[in-house]
Amino acid sequence: MLKNTAVVGLAGLVLGVSPAAADSIDNGATVALTMIGGGGAMSIGCMAIALLTQDDEDEQEGYDRRGFYAGLGPIYARENFSDSAVVNLVDGELQDALRAFRGTPVIADPDGVPPIPADGDPGAYTFNLDDVDDDAFGFSGRVGYRCHPYISTELQFDWLDDFDGALSENPNGITNEGVAEPDTARKFDLELESLVFTTNMKGHLLTGRYQPFVLVGLGFMRMESKTRDASGGAIPGSAPQGSDRTVKVAMRFGGGLDFYITENVLASAEISYLMPTGKLEDLDYYSIGVGLQYRF
Repeated sequence: MLKNTAVVGLAGLVLGVSPAAADSIDNGATVALTMIGGGGAMSIGCMAIALLTQDDEDEQEGYDRRGFYAGLGPIYARENFSDSAVVNLVDGELQDALRAFRGTPVIADPDGVPPIPADGDPGAYTFNLDDVDDDAFGFSGRVGYRCHPYISTELQFDWLDDFDGALSENPNGITNEGVAEPDTARKFDLELESLVFTTNMKGHLLTGRYQPFVLVGLGFMRMESKTRDASGGAIPGSAPQGSDRTVKVAMRFGGGLDFYITENVLASAEISYLMPTGKLEDLDYYSIGVGLQYRF
């Protein structure tokens, strides 16, 4: 029976992850289908596990009993962003304004080396990431169902307030109609706000009062980038602050420890690693969270 449980659980996870992991999220409908497909496959796998193990002794009491649960708590995150990924995330919202302001092509190049366009236009220039604050804080919540003493499936969300940063134009590459203007480099304040939803398959390594666990999840990350002109005046013809939202498929890997205070209330500590895809690729971060959960 344990063999069947493992096979069904793995099949449910693979069916949920495989189609969506290769897909690039471009709109809300695709996000919804990804969550329904991945979450549905994991849920079906969990239900199959419950049915295949129904001949096992079904405890209605105890720390490893089947049933629903919910939890909430604060999280701390530390970014593992690459500079190029941050620049590529915000280049779209800055390019139109800078192109209108400079009257020349805008090329995002985080390496700080002004590229030479194919047509030889000397007006091409770049902008660079100056800094991103390592830390962000927020909240994490989850609802789930324990379908076997060793297996649960759950929906988890994370909301993280701003990763702060700064962008600036590369002064060596700034021109206006072919005339070098290195002293006119503009600076921009940057804020990144993250919202993540994943459907997780969770494995409980022990079933007593102390229960270490591991988990893997599939879902999506929505990153909202906000830029504000910090050069003592907005770019003519553009808003002083702009924002843009990007949504892509994301994977979650994590582990932690559940400690049962009573048979219904438990405290949990978890560390996880978020890996988004597509335009959000390399905007990974670690998160550490604690919280309380209630077993129904």
